[in-house]
Amino acid sequence: MKITPPQFAVLAAATLATVVAAGASYSYFNRWTPGKVEGALLLPVLARDVGNAALVEVIQAERKLVLERAGEQWRLKDRDGYPANAERVRALLLNMQRAEVIERKTAAADKHKLLELEDPAAKDAKSRSVRVIDKQGRAIGEIVLGKARADAFGAGKGGTYVRRPTEAQTWLATGELKPSVEPRDWVQTAVFEHDNAKFKRITLEHPGEAPIVIERGEDQKLKLAAVPDGEKVKEGANVDQIAQGFGSIDLEDVRKLDGTPAGDKVSVLKVETEAGLVATFRLRRDGETSWLSLVATGEGDAKKPADDLTTRAKGWEFKIPQWKADQIGKRRADLFETS
Repeated sequence: MKITPPQFAVLAAATLATVVAAGASYSYFNRWTPGKVEGALLLPVLARDVGNAALVEVIQAERKLVLERAGEQWRLKDRDGYPANAERVRALLLNMQRAEVIERKTAAADKHKLLELEDPAAKDAKSRSVRVIDKQGRAIGEIVLGKARADAFGAGKGGTYVRRPTEAQTWLATGELKPSVEPRDWVQTAVFEHDNAKFKRITLEHPGEAPIVIERGEDQKLKLAAVPDGEKVKEGANVDQIAQGFGSIDLEDVRKLDGTPAGDKVSVLKVETEAGLVATFRLRRDGETSWLSLVATGEGDAKKPADDLTTRAKGWEFKIPQWKADQIGKRRADLFETS
């Protein structure tokens, strides 16, 4: 078929439009592919002086967490210096050191909340502020962090919306920066871990009650050592669940312990293992929260793990979830009923 000059012009225009559209589409979807991510450092002073970082403050809403450097270690300053996981602190500082601002976003303050970049100190704020202070007390890095954006710069290369505290301008920066204000996210959370199949005896002593003793029998099953006269074990009362509760105990928070807990709100819970480890817990009910302290003893092969437990837990009291306190702190009324 013969193409007339007018038809040729129409086809040429259509072809050009298609090519332009394809190019624009490719440019849009491949704008931030690996190798094309370029930008200025988010915190240039921190990038230069990160080795002098001595204090890290994280603020979100009405909560604040402070990490303080002690030699090569890091500690929770507002938790009386409880040891922090140094690798997690270093990872945060490294990510902040390497972060680059890539894409300019809104400068309208009334839109900050959409990116979770509102005032970090405001009630119910989702934004977080991070301030890094050096050994001389100078701020070497301060930023407000907002929403994370997964795969912002290609597969596996996330980004974070950010702004500087004194500026309204917001940016999309490289790296997924979302430091927590929860103490448990900065420490070794395990208070006690042990294979509950190796427990030989569990004793629960509550103020004003006869002790509850659970022992492993010859059939290797855990059973109540005695049932009070005139009572029977409640249907659904499972002593294995108590043992499972002791098998893994994680903290939610921590505080300094000045002395051995005692009084009518303190229960003494003891776990004895087949290897000879004896862990003695003191469970303190403090209103709607529960706190646990721990000492351990052992001979032979059990001595080192017992000493390690005592060294790590000595002088500290750990807040544990309420459901965990209820699981390991069963009372006689939870297990027995009148027959």
